[in-house]
Amino acid sequence: MQPEAPQLAPAPRRDFLSVAAGGSAVAFAAAAGYPVLRYMEPRTRPPSGPTTIGRQEEFPPGAARIVAVEDRPVLVIRGEDGKFQAFVALCTHLQCVVGYSKERKQIECGCHRGVYNLEGLNVAGPPPRPLEVLDVALRDGMVVVSEA
Repeated sequence: MQPEAPQLAPAPRRDFLSVAAGGSAVAFAAAAGYPVLRYMEPRTRPPSGPTTIGRQEEFPPGAARIVAVEDRPVLVIRGEDGKFQAFVALCTHLQCVVGYSKERKQIECGCHRGVYNLEGLNVAGPPPRPLEVLDVALRDGMVVVSEA
């Protein structure tokens, strides 16, 4: 005759529910915390070199244009005085592409009504930081942008 195997007592239902609730809370905290940590992490983008974006004549005074530089949209504004300004055209709130309003003489984000002045400073709406400003130079009639 063989000896009987010891019987394991069934785990109480309360213990199972406690473990399940605790595991769910940990999973929720990880899922909610990861995007916050990624948002706060500084960008590790290497600075790009000077990039030619077009001829000076392609940018009439008082107008703006969005051009692609590497993998980012860049907003280039030529003032009535002929002076060039360039910004990374991504809103600092949720990375929507911003545009120039000639009528209001400001930079606007259509996603959440963020507003920047012509120096790229956030002046209204949810954007937490100014736009990234780029240097603009004219070389032999060509407009060249580079990181400031």
